[in-house]
Amino acid sequence: MRACAETLESEMSAEELRLLQRLLAQNSKQGKHLEIGTAAGGTLVSMMKTFADDQRPPFVVVDRMTYFPNQQQLVYENLRANQIDPSGVDFRQASSSQAYRQARSSGETFEFILVDASHKIISVMADLRWAGLLKPGGIICFHDYSPKFPGVRMCVDRFLGKHQNYQRLDCAGTLLAIRKTAAGTTDEVTISDRIYSIAWHFPLEIERRRAKRQIGRVA
Repeated sequence: MRACAETLESEMSAEELRLLQRLLAQNSKQGKHLEIGTAAGGTLVSMMKTFADDQRPPFVVVDRMTYFPNQQQLVYENLRANQIDPSGVDFRQASSSQAYRQARSSGETFEFILVDASHKIISVMADLRWAGLLKPGGIICFHDYSPKFPGVRMCVDRFLGKHQNYQRLDCAGTLLAIRKTAAGTTDEVTISDRIYSIAWHFPLEIERRRAKRQIGRVA
Protein backbone atom coordinates (compact mmCIF):
# COMPACT_ATOMS: atom_id res chain seq x y z
CA MET A 1 0.00 0.00 0.00
CA ARG A 2 1.17 3.52 -0.73
CA ALA A 3 2.68 5.34 2.27
CA CYS A 4 0.23 8.20 1.85
CA ALA A 5 -2.64 5.78 2.50
CA GLU A 6 -1.27 5.40 6.03
CA THR A 7 -0.07 8.96 6.70
CA LEU A 8 -2.69 10.82 4.60
CA GLU A 9 0.09 13.27 3.76
CA SER A 10 0.88 14.82 0.40
CA GLU A 11 3.29 12.98 -1.88
CA MET A 12 4.96 16.33 -2.59
CA SER A 13 7.99 17.61 -0.72
CA ALA A 14 7.76 20.61 1.62
CA GLU A 15 9.55 22.71 -1.01
CA GLU A 16 7.04 21.74 -3.68
CA LEU A 17 4.07 22.43 -1.42
CA ARG A 18 5.42 25.89 -0.59
CA LEU A 19 5.62 26.75 -4.28
CA LEU A 20 2.14 25.39 -4.88
CA GLN A 21 0.64 27.45 -2.07
CA ARG A 22 2.51 30.57 -3.15
CA LEU A 23 1.21 30.24 -6.70
CA LEU A 24 -2.33 29.78 -5.44
CA ALA A 25 -2.10 32.82 -3.18
CA GLN A 26 -0.58 35.02 -5.87
CA ASN A 27 -3.00 33.81 -8.53
CA SER A 28 -5.96 34.09 -6.17
CA LYS A 29 -9.07 33.98 -8.37
CA GLN A 30 -12.53 32.58 -7.90
CA GLY A 31 -12.66 30.36 -10.97
CA LYS A 32 -12.55 26.58 -10.67
CA HIS A 33 -9.36 24.89 -9.46
CA LEU A 34 -8.71 21.35 -10.73
CA GLU A 35 -6.62 18.52 -9.30
CA ILE A 36 -6.02 15.47 -11.52
CA GLY A 37 -4.95 12.62 -9.25
CA THR A 38 -5.44 13.20 -5.52
CA ALA A 39 -3.87 10.13 -3.82
CA ALA A 40 -4.94 10.49 -0.14
CA GLY A 41 -5.94 14.12 -0.52
CA GLY A 42 -2.87 15.52 1.23
CA THR A 43 -2.02 17.96 -1.55
CA LEU A 44 -5.69 18.85 -1.92
CA VAL A 45 -5.83 19.79 1.77
CA SER A 46 -2.74 21.98 1.41
CA MET A 47 -4.21 23.76 -1.61
CA MET A 48 -7.61 24.35 -0.06
CA LYS A 49 -6.15 25.61 3.23
CA THR A 50 -4.26 28.28 1.30
CA PHE A 51 -7.58 30.13 1.22
CA ALA A 52 -9.79 31.39 4.01
CA ASP A 53 -13.03 29.42 4.22
CA ASP A 54 -15.11 32.31 2.89
CA GLN A 55 -12.68 33.06 0.04
CA ARG A 56 -11.99 29.54 -1.21
CA PRO A 57 -12.65 29.00 -4.92
CA PRO A 58 -14.45 25.88 -6.18
CA PHE A 59 -12.24 22.78 -6.24
CA VAL A 60 -12.71 19.90 -8.67
CA VAL A 61 -10.94 16.54 -8.26
CA VAL A 62 -10.66 13.96 -11.04
CA ASP A 63 -9.58 10.52 -9.85
CA ARG A 64 -10.76 6.96 -10.47
CA MET A 65 -10.22 6.27 -6.74
CA THR A 66 -8.41 2.99 -7.39
CA TYR A 67 -4.89 4.05 -6.32
CA PHE A 68 -5.20 2.00 -3.11
CA PRO A 69 -8.05 0.30 -1.18
CA ASN A 70 -10.71 2.61 0.29
CA GLN A 71 -9.08 5.60 -1.37
CA GLN A 72 -12.19 7.76 -1.56
CA GLN A 73 -13.09 7.09 2.08
CA LEU A 74 -9.57 8.05 3.20
CA VAL A 75 -9.64 11.25 1.15
CA TYR A 76 -12.92 12.23 2.81
CA GLU A 77 -11.50 11.42 6.26
CA ASN A 78 -8.43 13.52 5.50
CA LEU A 79 -10.55 16.50 4.53
CA ARG A 80 -12.75 16.21 7.62
CA ALA A 81 -9.69 15.93 9.87
CA ASN A 82 -8.61 19.29 8.45
CA GLN A 83 -12.01 20.92 8.98
CA ILE A 84 -12.93 20.76 5.28
CA ASP A 85 -16.34 19.44 4.27
CA PRO A 86 -15.92 16.87 1.45
CA SER A 87 -19.31 17.88 0.05
CA GLY A 88 -17.74 21.21 -0.84
CA VAL A 89 -15.42 19.49 -3.33
CA ASP A 90 -16.63 18.39 -6.77
CA PHE A 91 -15.28 14.84 -6.92
CA ARG A 92 -15.46 13.22 -10.36
CA GLN A 93 -14.76 9.51 -10.06
CA ALA A 94 -13.68 8.82 -13.62
CA SER A 95 -10.62 8.52 -15.80
CA SER A 96 -8.96 11.75 -16.86
CA SER A 97 -10.07 11.16 -20.46
CA GLN A 98 -13.71 10.56 -19.51
CA ALA A 99 -13.83 13.62 -17.26
CA TYR A 100 -12.09 15.77 -19.87
CA ARG A 101 -14.60 14.92 -22.58
CA GLN A 102 -17.48 15.80 -20.26
CA ALA A 103 -15.86 19.07 -19.16
CA ARG A 104 -15.08 20.11 -22.71
CA SER A 105 -18.57 19.33 -23.99
CA SER A 106 -20.07 21.48 -21.22
CA GLY A 107 -17.73 24.42 -21.95
CA GLU A 108 -16.09 24.26 -18.53
CA THR A 109 -12.99 26.37 -17.79
CA PHE A 110 -10.43 26.49 -14.97
CA GLU A 111 -8.15 29.06 -13.35
CA PHE A 112 -5.67 26.54 -11.96
CA ILE A 113 -4.83 22.92 -12.80
CA LEU A 114 -2.55 20.47 -10.98
CA VAL A 115 -1.62 17.30 -12.86
CA ASP A 116 -0.31 14.56 -10.54
CA ALA A 117 -1.73 11.31 -11.86
CA SER A 118 -0.27 8.46 -13.92
CA HIS A 119 3.31 9.00 -15.12
CA LYS A 120 2.90 6.83 -18.21
CA ILE A 121 3.53 8.83 -21.35
CA ILE A 122 0.15 8.01 -22.90
CA SER A 123 -1.66 9.16 -19.75
CA VAL A 124 0.36 12.36 -19.39
CA MET A 125 -0.29 13.28 -23.02
CA ALA A 126 -4.01 12.75 -22.42
CA ASP A 127 -3.85 14.90 -19.27
CA LEU A 128 -2.28 17.74 -21.27
CA ARG A 129 -5.58 18.19 -23.11
CA TRP A 130 -6.94 19.84 -19.96
CA ALA A 131 -4.67 22.82 -20.71
CA GLY A 132 -7.14 23.72 -23.43
CA LEU A 133 -9.72 24.40 -20.71
CA LEU A 134 -7.35 26.65 -18.75
CA LYS A 135 -8.23 30.34 -18.88
CA PRO A 136 -5.61 32.72 -20.32
CA GLY A 137 -3.51 33.91 -17.40
CA GLY A 138 -4.16 30.67 -15.55
CA ILE A 139 -1.54 28.24 -14.26
CA ILE A 140 -1.07 24.53 -14.88
CA CYS A 141 1.37 22.55 -12.71
CA PHE A 142 2.97 19.17 -13.31
CA HIS A 143 4.35 17.10 -10.45
CA ASP A 144 7.22 14.63 -10.96
CA TYR A 145 8.69 16.58 -13.86
CA SER A 146 12.13 14.97 -13.71
CA PRO A 147 14.41 12.50 -15.52
CA LYS A 148 13.12 9.80 -13.17
CA PHE A 149 9.73 10.07 -14.88
CA PRO A 150 10.47 10.45 -18.61
CA GLY A 151 6.81 10.12 -19.55
CA VAL A 152 6.08 13.37 -17.73
CA ARG A 153 9.15 15.23 -18.89
CA MET A 154 8.96 14.22 -22.55
CA CYS A 155 5.31 15.21 -22.87
CA VAL A 156 5.70 18.56 -21.13
CA ASP A 157 8.85 19.47 -23.06
CA ARG A 158 7.16 18.62 -26.36
CA PHE A 159 4.11 20.63 -25.34
CA LEU A 160 6.14 23.72 -24.43
CA GLY A 161 8.12 23.46 -27.65
CA LYS A 162 4.94 23.53 -29.72
CA HIS A 163 2.87 26.12 -27.86
CA GLN A 164 4.39 29.58 -27.46
CA ASN A 165 1.37 30.75 -25.46
CA TYR A 166 2.54 28.65 -22.50
CA GLN A 167 5.58 29.77 -20.53
CA ARG A 168 7.56 28.22 -17.68
CA LEU A 169 6.71 30.18 -14.56
CA ASP A 170 8.58 28.48 -11.72
CA CYS A 171 9.94 25.16 -10.53
CA ALA A 172 10.66 23.60 -7.13
CA GLY A 173 11.86 20.05 -6.73
CA THR A 174 9.92 18.16 -9.39
CA LEU A 175 6.96 20.57 -9.48
CA LEU A 176 6.86 22.64 -12.68
CA ALA A 177 4.48 25.59 -13.01
CA ILE A 178 3.44 26.90 -16.43
CA ARG A 179 1.37 29.99 -17.22
CA LYS A 180 -1.01 30.21 -20.16
CA THR A 181 -0.35 33.67 -21.58
CA ALA A 182 -3.03 33.69 -24.26
CA ALA A 183 -5.65 31.53 -25.92
CA GLY A 184 -4.23 29.12 -28.46
CA THR A 185 -5.00 28.85 -32.16
CA THR A 186 -4.60 25.06 -32.30
CA ASP A 187 -5.53 22.12 -30.09
CA GLU A 188 -3.17 21.57 -27.18
CA VAL A 189 -2.83 17.89 -28.05
CA THR A 190 -3.06 16.73 -31.65
CA ILE A 191 -3.24 13.33 -33.31
CA SER A 192 0.52 13.49 -33.94
CA ASP A 193 1.08 14.06 -30.22
CA ARG A 194 -0.99 11.01 -29.36
CA ILE A 195 0.91 8.92 -31.92
CA TYR A 196 4.17 10.16 -30.38
CA SER A 197 3.07 9.03 -26.92
CA ILE A 198 1.95 5.63 -28.20
CA ALA A 199 5.24 5.11 -30.06
CA TRP A 200 7.24 5.83 -26.90
CA HIS A 201 5.01 3.90 -24.49
CA PHE A 202 6.53 0.44 -24.88
CA PRO A 203 10.21 1.51 -25.00
CA LEU A 204 9.71 3.49 -21.78
CA GLU A 205 7.85 0.61 -20.12
CA ILE A 206 10.63 -1.82 -21.04
CA GLU A 207 13.23 0.55 -19.59
CA ARG A 208 11.18 1.08 -16.42
CA ARG A 209 10.88 -2.65 -15.81
CA ARG A 210 14.58 -3.19 -16.53
CA ALA A 211 15.51 -0.49 -14.02
CA LYS A 212 13.14 -1.99 -11.45
CA ARG A 213 14.73 -5.43 -11.84
CA GLN A 214 18.17 -3.88 -11.48
CA ILE A 215 17.16 -2.21 -8.22
CA GLY A 216 15.79 -5.53 -6.99
CA ARG A 217 19.11 -7.27 -7.65
CA VAL A 218 21.04 -4.57 -5.79
CA ALA A 219 18.68 -4.79 -2.81
